[in-house]
Amino acid sequence: MKRFMKSFFVALVIGALASFSVLAGDKGKVEKKTVTFPDDVMVNGTLVKAGDYEVKFDEGTGELSIIKNGEVKAKTPAHFEPRSDKARNTALRIVDKGGNAELLGVTFGGSNRDLVVGASGSTSGTQ
Repeated sequence: MKRFMKSFFVALVIGALASFSVLAGDKGKVEKKTVTFPDDVMVNGTLVKAGDYEVKFDEGTGELSIIKNGEVKAKTPAHFEPRSDKARNTALRIVDKGGNAELLGVTFGGSNRDLVVGASGSTSGTQ
């Protein structure tokens, strides 16, 4: 009987630890997609030349990386914001600021969230 209780307790502890790891699993999730920048774009003060890149967002650190040939070309803080529906395609959101294109965000195809450049809760513009 003691042996059964000991085994049962060990199984219970392992099950509890496994459930905690599943609940915490999304914290370190990484989203990656290949995108094409049609023109040169500024990303957090760094000029990213037109071309094909991998965009990688690490939810754990809140950091968006722009990568070409395994080399990080630019990094910027970013966060997810909810969408009203799922995105059909992966798309870049770019704005023209005084003749310079600047990255505002990335939408990953199939996602119901938009990736927005800037720290969570930050606002831009005047009120």
